[in-house]
Amino acid sequence: MSAVVMHGLPWFGPLPDRVALTDPTRDRAQRLRFSDKVPARGRDVATVLIDGVETTDLVTTAIDVALRSDRGHALVVLDEVLRRGVDRHDLLAGLESRPTRRGAQRARALLELADGRVESVGESLALLVMHDLGLPRPELQHEFSVDGRCIARVDFWFPEQGVVVEFDGLVKYRAGEVRGARTAEEVVIAEKFREDAVRAVPGVRGLARLIWREVLPGGDAPSTLRRSGLPVPLASRTTPTW
Repeated sequence: MSAVVMHGLPWFGPLPDRVALTDPTRDRAQRLRFSDKVPARGRDVATVLIDGVETTDLVTTAIDVALRSDRGHALVVLDEVLRRGVDRHDLLAGLESRPTRRGAQRARALLELADGRVESVGESLALLVMHDLGLPRPELQHEFSVDGRCIARVDFWFPEQGVVVEFDGLVKYRAGEVRGARTAEEVVIAEKFREDAVRAVPGVRGLARLIWREVLPGGDAPSTLRRSGLPVPLASRTTPTW
């Protein structure tokens, strides 16, 4: 996780209070009091200098996370490195170069799901939830236009079902760069007008808004998505674990 911090990659929840050190002399992991030694014997570890500190490069860091972390955190990092321009084939090659096969199948599946068009941690987790529920793959960042003018760009669009899904984080309602000079009330009103415009587009038959507690394990995202008109199995009552 140390390289995640050094690269400024997105994360959610607390970071581990331990430093991970890649050790080219080891073929097994070693847990020390304040650090973990990650095995790297037999492979060439690509590194970059960040503020004078030698750090694993983005490809190596992303694969480390995909192999060592839960699927939620792994997908968040994979989406971001793709968004930064890392080629998916380079990530697959990085995975295939690892001498260990532990966790490789899971990491490969996450690489297939990951998408550089995802714009936030919440969207990454929402995408994972919808995948685990067996929903068709949605179109990401779909733009709706009326009379040649874009009226909205939505997080997820299911054209066959006519359903829009948005991840509704709280950042847009709080003071900062996203909200700008607008008050929270003005943001809410603007969102209401935007949602009304989307619902009025021909072919849009449903709209779901997911929030943080719904996309985390045990959340009730399945119910929210089912009410919007998506084919969520009735047996799915809570968000699957990662």
